[in-house]
Amino acid sequence: MSLMTVTRFAPKKDKPIAEEPAAAAPRRPVLRAIPDAPVATPHSTKGPQQAAWLAPSSLPKAGVSVPQYLRELDSFQRQQFSTETRKIVMDVSSREVEGVVALAAKLRGRYLAKLLDAAGHGRVAVSETQMKEIQRCREMYEEAMRGIDELKLALNNGEIAIPGMDRP
Repeated sequence: MSLMTVTRFAPKKDKPIAEEPAAAAPRRPVLRAIPDAPVATPHSTKGPQQAAWLAPSSLPKAGVSVPQYLRELDSFQRQQFSTETRKIVMDVSSREVEGVVALAAKLRGRYLAKLLDAAGHGRVAVSETQMKEIQRCREMYEEAMRGIDELKLALNNGEIAIPGMDRP
């Protein structure tokens, strides 16, 4: 539930919470300001208003083309991902990375076992509960595999360094 939803439908603080009858007319939402919440303004003075490479002095008269903008946006995205990953992920050991691979292998094994269990013993029908469990196992396995792919990408891009690994 978002903060806005909680705030809009929260009872006033000076009145006790009372149960309303089911047939009562719908109440209008109550909107109150939250004193601790920062106020977002569309034109905040913090941070740049636009990308540095889009500064009016650096643009040709016609502006930038869509492909040009997308190239610059891709470059900015790579830079941001790399910077933030380096700030947040520190001191990675090869054992940690190998642990993720071992986890994915266990999840795959569990997924395949659940799948085979559901089809085993000559069963024709699979219960909805069994199917949801199989689906959950598959999703967990697939998520671990996506994580491994992201780890490989981060290692390849130099965003994560492992002691003893030589960077060309």
